[in-house]
Amino acid sequence: MKSHSELIRLVFFGVLLVAPLTLTAEPYLALRTGQPCAACHVNPSGGGLRSSYGAYYGAYELPAQAGATEAFDGGQVNDSLRFGTDLRFSATQMDVDGDEAGDARRFNTQTGQLYLAFQPKGSPVMLYLDQQLLPGGGRNREAFVMMRFGDHSVKAGNLMLPFGLRLEDDSAFVRQASGFNFNNSDQGVELGLNFDRLRFDVALSNGSNSQSNDDRNFQYLTRGEYVTRHWRAGGSYVLNDAEIGQRELASLFGGFTVGGYGVLLEFSRIEDDSVTNLPGIAQVQEVSLVELNRELAKGYNLKLTTEWLDPDTAIDENERNRHSLLLEYTPYASLQLRGGIRVGEDIPQRETGNFTQGFVQVHFYY
Repeated sequence: MKSHSELIRLVFFGVLLVAPLTLTAEPYLALRTGQPCAACHVNPSGGGLRSSYGAYYGAYELPAQAGATEAFDGGQVNDSLRFGTDLRFSATQMDVDGDEAGDARRFNTQTGQLYLAFQPKGSPVMLYLDQQLLPGGGRNREAFVMMRFGDHSVKAGNLMLPFGLRLEDDSAFVRQASGFNFNNSDQGVELGLNFDRLRFDVALSNGSNSQSNDDRNFQYLTRGEYVTRHWRAGGSYVLNDAEIGQRELASLFGGFTVGGYGVLLEFSRIEDDSVTNLPGIAQVQEVSLVELNRELAKGYNLKLTTEWLDPDTAIDENERNRHSLLLEYTPYASLQLRGGIRVGEDIPQRETGNFTQGFVQVHFYY
């Protein structure tokens, strides 16, 4: 197995010398500013194309060196059309404990996105597109029509459904276990209600993540969040009563700031009959996330994350843990660098879950 000193040299060489990266659709930024996700994104649920405020924050508030105000357009082409993009390119080194066959070094374009929003003049209706160009060819992540009525909205089309914290990291245990992440949209409708500090979402979808429903039932989702300047709290509930078995998910999530630190938390419980194929007898998973962020200086963010997953509560001593330490550096508008180390801890029988990984990532955003 490769030495840890070699791994550390790779990580910090990248952190010090690869000087470009990005603004992310990460809840810690909303927590830091005391704003809901809808303040920075055209999509009220968060993620994807940035609003005028989100573009301004990414150009002037986040970077170590702010952009030129006279050149700012925030992706607004004209009164009706707005566009944006994200591209993330990573270099990683993986060392699997006791299994050199699992060790790897690679470059990887994690994602390349193109966003588009078209809203005719004087109309409350918007067409929204989130198209993934890389990796692996084109794939639509979101395509919906949205109508606003006051502070509220209704969407119909291909949606990223509302559940928990909308983290940028799709590999997070809370995103993988639930299945609600940026790589897993579904056809449906969603109602979003905003009442000052309270947002409430209700959605109805196929539940099969496909172009058509494959049974006679739909998936039902609700999500609520209360936001203040220094803390926020929310919960989600999902019921998918499919013919192959019922899947039920519940989560609690939130965050708070204290002494310059921002803390995000999420806990989810997942009961799934379809795994056991026994009516009324479900496999139960429990999963949690704790994330600590600290702005070291303008343009620098330190992130510490710890994750826990019990993939089947009926089996003793079956838990997995993962810990990550990241440095995020945003030197200029539209450019950010992330570098860090992630350590996985699992039972000996699952060797690939016991690893040390180092990575650097370049992120261009607009």
